[in-house]
Amino acid sequence: MDRFPESIAIAGAWGYIGRKILEAALSLGIKPYVYDPGDVPDDMDLRTVTRMEDEGEFYRLNADLYHLALHPEQRVKGEDILFQRAASEPVVILNEKPMAPPEHPERCVQIVQGVNNSEVTMLYDFPELFDPMTRRIIGHLSGFDDLKIISIFLQRSKDREAPDDPRNYRKMLPVQYQESVHCVAFLLYLLGKLKGSLDAVFSDGLSVVAEADPYVPPNPEDYPYVVDGRCAYTITLGDLTVEGLTDFKRNAEWKKQRIIRGIADRKAFTIEVEYLEGGKHLFFDGVDQRFDPAADSYEAIISTLAEWHRAVSADELNHGLYPNPEFAQLTYQLSSVLWKSSHGREPITVGTLDELKAFDAGFPAACRKFPPYTGRK
Repeated sequence: MDRFPESIAIAGAWGYIGRKILEAALSLGIKPYVYDPGDVPDDMDLRTVTRMEDEGEFYRLNADLYHLALHPEQRVKGEDILFQRAASEPVVILNEKPMAPPEHPERCVQIVQGVNNSEVTMLYDFPELFDPMTRRIIGHLSGFDDLKIISIFLQRSKDREAPDDPRNYRKMLPVQYQESVHCVAFLLYLLGKLKGSLDAVFSDGLSVVAEADPYVPPNPEDYPYVVDGRCAYTITLGDLTVEGLTDFKRNAEWKKQRIIRGIADRKAFTIEVEYLEGGKHLFFDGVDQRFDPAADSYEAIISTLAEWHRAVSADELNHGLYPNPEFAQLTYQLSSVLWKSSHGREPITVGTLDELKAFDAGFPAACRKFPPYTGRK
């Protein structure tokens, strides 16, 4: 069987995620093509990559896999070029989250339609969904005859305000869209796999109550309005309670933690998993499942994507329970619910999956309430 991918084309290769994917590709022996008009990082050895100077030529490459490591508003041109190209040939794309800027939810629909009307196979880069630890959790829980999940705790946090960290000068979206989206993606993926469908996840409806605190960036002049840097929330799905915390404020601890509690075959269980690179671990009822703490999340993304590509049809990848555009649209919509609940200061109830798909946060108009930052704090 031919190896996949033998080559990868990375747009935005000098950014944080682009560089991580590039390093993972090199480690896996995959030939990388890169396009990024920005300054080449001082520690980048250009002999290890094929750098493309022309954007059009980049998107015409015969690469096995494209990775769009770009902000959502910067991806539109590349997405549209690849959709046009895929009218007559297959194209495989690994895309970044969030699916669209919070101001433009209509882009989510356009992407879903673009995939449906072309030979594009598109998956979104939610690292935890590609991680072998997640597969282990789902396999473990699927092995019980009688399973009831009672509570889930989701945390994603780090210090994103520290002025001495150069990465913190990169513009951030509201934390619900940029970071809580990872947590809700894990939630939907886990429950969908265990229940058999996303429709089943929402069979009893959804309620959300959330609160948020503003982000204080080291570069306030780059922000047209105040964005959130911390969001605490409770999601209720039937008799399941989900507590979440996304904290990118000053001195926040570095965590990518999930805690799942429930009853399996009449016995209480607790699953604790930490996805933070360098400190990864998975415990079932306190028993270490012995995953490598330093396992590379980005190598896992490429390896798992390759495995799915070999084992699953393009149609199933695009429309089944995988991190595809239809799935990413739901994570975007749930991020919108978190944001609106935070700023409306009231619970939001969504009755069905179709209601969630149609949810409108009213983002642009609501942001007029939040003036730009007036100075560095």
